[in-house]
Amino acid sequence: MSEATDGPVRCPRCGHLGATADKFCAECGRFLRDASIDQRLLLALVHEHEGRGREARQELQHLLDAEPDHALGNHQLGNLLFHEGLLDQAIEHYRRAVAASATFVLAYYDLGVAYYHRGNMPDAAAAFRRCLDINPNYNAAHYRLALALFHQGQLAEAREHFELSATLTPEYVMAHYHLGVIHEREGETEIARREFERSLEDGVHELSSLYHLALIRRAQGDNAGAEELLRRAGEFGKLRPSTSEAR
Repeated sequence: MSEATDGPVRCPRCGHLGATADKFCAECGRFLRDASIDQRLLLALVHEHEGRGREARQELQHLLDAEPDHALGNHQLGNLLFHEGLLDQAIEHYRRAVAASATFVLAYYDLGVAYYHRGNMPDAAAAFRRCLDINPNYNAAHYRLALALFHQGQLAEAREHFELSATLTPEYVMAHYHLGVIHEREGETEIARREFERSLEDGVHELSSLYHLALIRRAQGDNAGAEELLRRAGEFGKLRPSTSEAR
């Protein structure tokens, strides 16, 4: 199994401490784990891949009935629940996954995303910080941590992580939009303008970026330029769904 599996298994009959992969005790012969655990995990993955979410959940539940602290099983079930919108249940299984495997970075990341969508920014930030503690090169966590900090009003630290995200993961163009908002709030309008212009490569934030650029132009006395940007925003809005619909 991967490094997300549990640690050494102690036999409940004789107390012998066996290796992680042991299915039976080398001293007394007692079965330590359900021989079908690995097969259930693989079958759940197949069901999920082929769109049979109910069957995937059933297999994972059978797995967890046998091994409640199975890190991969809890993480996979958490993912299924998350995509069904059952955030509280997903969070519970993600928490079980990281409790079973303290360095399971992907489970911490998904836990942070679930907390974020639940509106729990402090716990989301804590989960993303843990990702970076485990793996400082887990670059996606910088953007997510920055968002959680941004929504808590911790703009200086949010800016630091948005900048790291923009540098380390250039495909996260949306980081430039948030940097623009932060610089605009701090009165650094020229820097904000550059960031909003860079964010125009990202269709999700294009309407908002054009609007902020129009405000900057108007504040600089360029009313004609502001009106042109607002016209572009209006045309864009007719062609694309709103920002909330696009996310």
